Amino acid sequence: MEEEKPGRPKKSRTKKIIKLGFLFFILGLSLFLIKELYNLLEEPAQAIIQKVKPLPPSRIEYGIETNSYLVLEHEVNSGETFPGVLKKYGVPDSLLLSINQLALEVFNLRKFTAGKPLMILKRKEKPHQVVYLIYEHSYSEYLVVNLNDSLEVKLGKKPVEEVESSVSCVVNSSVFGELESKKANPELAVMMAQVFSWTIDFHKIQKNDAFKIIYEEQKVEEKSIGINRIKAAWFKSKGQEYFAFPYEKNGVVNWYDEKGQSMKRMFLKSPLKFSRISSAYTLKRFHPVLKVFKAHLGTDYAAPTGTPILSVADGVVTDARYNVNNGNYVKIKHNGTYTTQYLHMSRIASGMKPGKRVKQSEVIGYVGSTGLATGPHLCFRFWKNGKQVDPKREKSNQGPPLEKRYKNDFFEKTKGLKSKIENL
Repeated sequence: MEEEKPGRPKKSRTKKIIKLGFLFFILGLSLFLIKELYNLLEEPAQAIIQKVKPLPPSRIEYGIETNSYLVLEHEVNSGETFPGVLKKYGVPDSLLLSINQLALEVFNLRKFTAGKPLMILKRKEKPHQVVYLIYEHSYSEYLVVNLNDSLEVKLGKKPVEEVESSVSCVVNSSVFGELESKKANPELAVMMAQVFSWTIDFHKIQKNDAFKIIYEEQKVEEKSIGINRIKAAWFKSKGQEYFAFPYEKNGVVNWYDEKGQSMKRMFLKSPLKFSRISSAYTLKRFHPVLKVFKAHLGTDYAAPTGTPILSVADGVVTDARYNVNNGNYVKIKHNGTYTTQYLHMSRIASGMKPGKRVKQSEVIGYVGSTGLATGPHLCFRFWKNGKQVDPKREKSNQGPPLEKRYKNDFFEKTKGLKSKIENL
């Protein structure tokens, strides 16, 4: 009978099992770590890129990519000169004369004025070195000094865009105030006053009066730099509506209402565009200087010293001088019936003397307080057949209507504008 072989000791088998288990653990851990590393390496490139701050977009100003330079901004101070600013920012003395001569060829350096902006561009790697200097003379015009390889001075212009705009306002304070609240160019107030100067008394504008304007303005980089013209206007005063449209014939622009009737009258509603009536025509008024009651046969308009005074109609100057009561004054004969007089001027406009022919709306002098006056104002006097009368009670003859041969063209051109302004 064969003898049975003895088996391996139990302790040896246990050790082998533990070793195998450990190897499997190490292998599993390695696989896990490899997988995680793979996931990290496989992270989308876009996710990594997003963590990097992007470069600023290219910015082209004055034809130059300004992001490539250090940018300094400077406002011209009173008394500063063009060469002085160049020197202040490190432009070598040896170049100042050449730059000045080149600049004079394209720009009048006497227009280098305080308050205007300057931009100085320097190299980032050499911050002491000026590369460009740009002087912004106006919203649309600028001077560029190029100090790169070859010296250059040139005048640049930004593109000017002509845009049709509109504004609609109800008056709560003043025409200027309403335009300002709508962020519209205040120049519109003056232009509108000219359009309606024969039909609306702007010294008697009341709350809840209203106006609408369609106009053409000039813009540079979306900023308004001026009004080209008013294309249509509407004004509602004391419940009455007025339309106004320009129409050009034979090279002359006149204003007409929606029916082709002339807006023009023989007399303007006022000799000042904007002011207030401080004392009306009356047969009994307490005089502020003489301290007695007496007739005041004129209309006083309070306005700042220097405000332009306009002739209310065509005429001929009969008197233009100073006297102790009237101060500086001008008197104008308009025809065989009407004469007007303008008192207390700070000064009489140049060229005003007896025999001088003046046009309606021509500036004849400036508001002041000369003569017997307590403050700056215009005393306006109006004669009819040699007798002083209240101009507000006088009817002003209307100008001739648009001739029949022009009316079809006028109505065709204004039809769309009338519809637009009614729907504002």
